[in-house]
Amino acid sequence: MSIQNSQSSRTILQVVSIGPVQNLLRYRWLILELVVRDLRLRYRGTYIGFLWTLLNPIIYMAIYTFVFGFMLHVGTQRYPAYLLSGIVPWTWFLGSVTQGVTAIQDGRMYVGKTVFPVAVLVVVPVLSNMVNFVFSIPLLLIVGAIFGVHLGWSLLLLPVVVAVQYVLTYGVLLLLATYNVFFRDLQQLVGLFLTFIFFVNPIFYTLAQVPKAFQPYLLADPITPLFIAYQNIFFHGTLPHVSLAYTAIFGVGLYFLGKFVFSRHLDSFGEYL
Repeated sequence: MSIQNSQSSRTILQVVSIGPVQNLLRYRWLILELVVRDLRLRYRGTYIGFLWTLLNPIIYMAIYTFVFGFMLHVGTQRYPAYLLSGIVPWTWFLGSVTQGVTAIQDGRMYVGKTVFPVAVLVVVPVLSNMVNFVFSIPLLLIVGAIFGVHLGWSLLLLPVVVAVQYVLTYGVLLLLATYNVFFRDLQQLVGLFLTFIFFVNPIFYTLAQVPKAFQPYLLADPITPLFIAYQNIFFHGTLPHVSLAYTAIFGVGLYFLGKFVFSRHLDSFGEYL
């Protein structure tokens, strides 16, 4: 019994000690298999399949352009291109969190298997939704070209912004997926909170349109500099704002906090699932 416990402890420490990059490298084939399976299940039974990846942001762009561009007269030049530069990365974040908050609960059949790295369950929704994001980038470029958006060398920094969002989202999900095992109401609260985050962030309006008294509070949200960075790259053709460093630091700190919480409760998952 002691030998089995020792082996189990070593396996747990091995799993939780790896970072977000090491996680991808060490379990790359397992992660690839789970990501492909997730994408197939998501579009199974649909007529146009993976094309929904491109169709969804176009539909949202059209709806919000009509509501905020024509009905409410937001007044932003080349508004559809601006709107899409925020909607596409938001769709990645929204899909990851919505799907990932129940990742451990949905993968209960793997929990308790000492040879299976449970942390992989949390990273799969981040990566599968990132695949959708990557395939939506050409759509961003095409819409930008149609509306006369001139992109610059700042586009080369896109991988940096993507990396920041990946670490931040992974950290968020390590916390949410862990606590959702014990408090199932969390997934309902997360849905409401995501709606709030969407409407208070400058996705369908610009930061300059926010009253100056509220701008510091908005920038305190680590999500805000992330979307501004995407808008700078895909719409303004400029470098990401220095505030992105705040989001990066916050994301790294959140990841280590999430890893600590995940490792602390890992042994208890089986009892609640």
